[in-house]
Amino acid sequence: MTITTSASKNCSRSFLRTSLASLATLLVMSAAHAGTADLSSGPFEISVNKFNNSPFTDIYDFTFGAPPKGVISASAIEVKLGNFVDIAWDSTNAFTVYSGPGGTGSILAQFGNPGVSTGSFFVEDLPVGNNLFSLVLKGAAVGNGASLFQPGLKGHYDLNVIAQPIPEPASLALMLAGLCGMAGAARAKRQSKDRVPELQTA
Repeated sequence: MTITTSASKNCSRSFLRTSLASLATLLVMSAAHAGTADLSSGPFEISVNKFNNSPFTDIYDFTFGAPPKGVISASAIEVKLGNFVDIAWDSTNAFTVYSGPGGTGSILAQFGNPGVSTGSFFVEDLPVGNNLFSLVLKGAAVGNGASLFQPGLKGHYDLNVIAQPIPEPASLALMLAGLCGMAGAARAKRQSKDRVPELQTA
């Protein structure tokens, strides 16, 4: 025979609500790195806080629309605070740019642990042959999280990515033809102003 009291029902409901809220928070946190950021609408910037000491692999997918080729510049900078907030970066794959989404395709740039107290990774004017690419950051937060101003924060980094498409040859030819046409029209207009009208004598 089972006896259920209202107190145990309330406790079960409270536990269920707390569990669902925790699950929703985890889903939101994991979805923060999901999706594809469109760099044609502007630079991508994110600040990432790590509240546990487990290893992480953060994958960011990017696109910049047409044309399919371009160059990117990116930086990932760790913000370290003594033993409180710190990241131990992977020795070989701390910062990797891939030619495909989800950390797939060929490696376009790769850096391991920089071997200094604060991890900083930079790529500048890196050619990307596909307008869909990814950036992967790998390491583990090793801070103790005992900072008075940031309690629980064990690791932190900032990521910034910008892109510039490279126009296709046909687009360049069309743009050049348009510029030539505009220059020709301006020249014709200027020549017509320079002509002195002839006066007729009677």
